[in-house]
Amino acid sequence: METWGPGGELDELALWRQLARLMEQVNSTASKRLARNHGVSTGELLLLLSLSERRDGTLRISELVRALGTNQPSVSRMVARLEEAEWVARRSAADDKRGVDVQVTEAGRQVAGAAEQTLRKALAETFDAAAVSDSTAALIARLRYAPAMPVD
Repeated sequence: METWGPGGELDELALWRQLARLMEQVNSTASKRLARNHGVSTGELLLLLSLSERRDGTLRISELVRALGTNQPSVSRMVARLEEAEWVARRSAADDKRGVDVQVTEAGRQVAGAAEQTLRKALAETFDAAAVSDSTAALIARLRYAPAMPVD
C-alpha cells in the first residue's frame, strides 16, 4: 500500500518499505543464481571482488571486515570456505605477525569474474521486472541515476 505525502510525493515510510521489499527480491534472486551457477554466496562474491580489485589481490581480515560492512567471525568463516575451495590463500602479514592477509588466487579471480556477470544480470532483470509499477519505477530510476553515497 502506497502512502502519498502532502506534496504528492511518496511518503518516506512507504518508500522505505518499498525499498526493503525490492532489496529482499534482489537478494533472493541473486543468492539463488550465485549458489546454483558458481557455488558462492553473495557475501563470498563481494569478498572475492574486494580482493580482485586490489593490484596484488590482498587485504587483511580487518580490511575485509570494513569493506564488507560485517563482523570478523563472518569474514573468517567466508575466508575459510573460500580457502577450502582454493579461491583464496591465507598467510601471516609480513609487517605484523598478528595480522592475517588474504589473497585471491587465479581460480578465485576467474570465479569472481564469472559470478560478477551473473550478479549484474540478475540485478538488471530484477530491477526491470520491479519497474512495472509507477512508484517502483521511480524508485529504481532514483537508485540507478543517483550519485553514489559516500561510505564511512
